[in-house]
Amino acid sequence: MAKLGEGDARWIVKEREDGANVNSWHWTTKDVSKHTKSTVAAALEGLAFPAPLDQCRITSAEVDGECSVNNRKGRTFLIYEFEVKLKWEGGLLDGDGLNLDSAKGTMKLGDVSAESLDDLDVEFTSKSRGSPCSEAMRKQGVAAVKAAVVACIKGLQEEVAAGAAADAAAKAGGAKVDATAAAAEAIAKGAPVRPLPQPLKVESAAAAAAAAARAPATGAAKRFDVDSDDDDADAKAKARSKRSDDDDDEAPPPELARALKRLTDAPDSLTAVRLSNCGVRDVHLPALIDVLRKMGCGVQTLDLAFNRLTDAGIHLLAKALAAGAAMELAEVRLGGNRTSPSAPALTQGLRQVRNELSVVWRNELNDAKSIASVGTVYPNSPAARAGLRTGDSLVAFGAVQHATFESVTASVVPVVKARVGKEIDCVVVRLDEASKVHQIALTLVPQKWEGSGLLGCILK
Repeated sequence: MAKLGEGDARWIVKEREDGANVNSWHWTTKDVSKHTKSTVAAALEGLAFPAPLDQCRITSAEVDGECSVNNRKGRTFLIYEFEVKLKWEGGLLDGDGLNLDSAKGTMKLGDVSAESLDDLDVEFTSKSRGSPCSEAMRKQGVAAVKAAVVACIKGLQEEVAAGAAADAAAKAGGAKVDATAAAAEAIAKGAPVRPLPQPLKVESAAAAAAAAARAPATGAAKRFDVDSDDDDADAKAKARSKRSDDDDDEAPPPELARALKRLTDAPDSLTAVRLSNCGVRDVHLPALIDVLRKMGCGVQTLDLAFNRLTDAGIHLLAKALAAGAAMELAEVRLGGNRTSPSAPALTQGLRQVRNELSVVWRNELNDAKSIASVGTVYPNSPAARAGLRTGDSLVAFGAVQHATFESVTASVVPVVKARVGKEIDCVVVRLDEASKVHQIALTLVPQKWEGSGLLGCILK
């Protein structure tokens, strides 16, 4: 080690003479609290409530807290923490326009932050608690306020993204731009919000194959791969062809088939439907939705976590629930599916029409318990290629979970033998470097390889 003052100058870290923040690597921040607070307040003061609360309005909106645009290692993001206080008043009208009931009160959102945005807590008060107007405001009005806050925050986040994109474009042209300043300026100017991706049409694999066969062999036939090169398009075409050849794409998984039969025979006999990690796909949802629409359907919880649903399937399910399917439903779990990051936005509208329905997007199996621990994972084995690691705790192996698990020999081995060459969805619990617990979805394909067994790992 060199003596103090005798270090090699090449290793001395100091500020650049021109003050440049190269590649936006260092942490920078700009306070945008004033603008964002006024934006949230304006959005709430101008909020139009759904019927029958047309005559209700927010009379005052106070927003306190802090918000800043931050940049670190080339990533630009928004950090915010607000407290929102609202006063409201209004009434309910009958068909002739006469006043039926009047009420007024307050709402307080004590913690509006990134951690709480998916489940905002609202303190509701009214001196007319229990009256028709007050109760309608407590249910539908609170839901509308939550949706407005979420939409406003997401709009601000989109503005940050727009500013960062403008910075990237400027850098590509050779200009020197401060990413943080660009994002802050985008917020101040109200940059346009990028629209959510449109839901895809849900159709069976057979229908998709038939449509592809009818399509002319022109550039229009590549509509699914407009932005990809030929090699990528060929790979996707082969993958679609493989899925079309798999009978499991069309036939509902056994667990879903049993639930459908029971709900068809006796709609009120089943209150909890657990279909997590059962291989449910978009093409299976219409049959499920049909039974959920039956009169007397008593399903209160629906667990579809860690399946193969896409944005298209989520859109279809959300639309059916908004239209009145499964009116007793209190919770639906959708985390861990094959969806895009924006998929949770497809269920946001449910809060306005069914504010007592909880949509859970956390990537975790409910009541997950270990059924086996993973010992040795041999190199180049199917288990290794799937990403399985020594020390993982297996909590789901296909449809096998703790409630139905007997032993590795009795529960896991039969599934492996029945699915040789086919995919098996698994969920493992794993500790990261910071000792945080994560549930991770993996896909195993049992097959013969140069080693022994069909998986190439030891489960114990």
